[in-house]
Amino acid sequence: MANILVVGDGAIGLLFSYFLAKHHTVNILTKKGTLNTRFYSRGDAPSEKINATFISQQQLAQAPEFDTVLFTVKAFAVQQAYAQVKPYLGNNTHIVLSHNGMGNVEQLNAQLTKQQSLYFLTTSMAGFKSNPNIVQHTGNGQSVLGGCNQLAMQNIKQLSAQLHTIPQLIVSNNIEQLRFEKLLVNIAINPLTALYNIKNGQLRAPQFNSSIINLLTEACHTATALKLNIKLIDALERAYKVMSLTAENYSSMHQDVLHNRQTEIMAICGYISEQGKQHNIATPYNDALLAEILAKKSAE
Repeated sequence: MANILVVGDGAIGLLFSYFLAKHHTVNILTKKGTLNTRFYSRGDAPSEKINATFISQQQLAQAPEFDTVLFTVKAFAVQQAYAQVKPYLGNNTHIVLSHNGMGNVEQLNAQLTKQQSLYFLTTSMAGFKSNPNIVQHTGNGQSVLGGCNQLAMQNIKQLSAQLHTIPQLIVSNNIEQLRFEKLLVNIAINPLTALYNIKNGQLRAPQFNSSIINLLTEACHTATALKLNIKLIDALERAYKVMSLTAENYSSMHQDVLHNRQTEIMAICGYISEQGKQHNIATPYNDALLAEILAKKSAE
């Protein structure tokens, strides 16, 4: 049994916590009331209590050393969250990131000791919080764990065994490729659903075809410059498959815009725009969508 800290009590953080708590001691770092019980709900089945302890920043100092720390905050919040937790990390603590978009891996690797391993966990599980204390599990999906430094690659089997209660968990030796593939799915779905206030499945309408193709074409050119093997036809197939599987879901960015929260657009279209500038690749469609989401957020 491991001692695990989940940083962030959003939908994905609560879903991971629900499954991990079946075999491990799980603490969830939250900014909200720590005494409230949280629940997991799936379809018509009765809600179940998430058997985790919710703790505040002030309580970290009294907590026992964590074997694994899983960051499930948004991409833009990773650095701040890591700074809060860093004083309480042990030399052998496994550090796991899980968010949409790119970035953070290089910055965190530079801040770790030689004994600390860094991983990325990407997931296609779907869920949303129907209220602050209940997470609705709305879709199954594969979760993929990969090492982001040499020590993590050596220890990947140990950590995957620890996290085995996460459904459909597999290990990859090329997590950067998979992260970029998921980035393309996010580019095709998240900003457009937020901009047009629609569900994921509605993007399959013909009126969105050209926008999706143009956005992903730019991203694939960027992938080639980064020496990643990603073909446009495969990116489109993955994106439309996710649209079908999550047809009745609202994307996380849609929900962020709806509730006037900061979005991950800088780690999605913003990443393609930034890499395009660095590699002299024109990205007018990603640039425009980035500007529209930023303007929509600031206007609300």
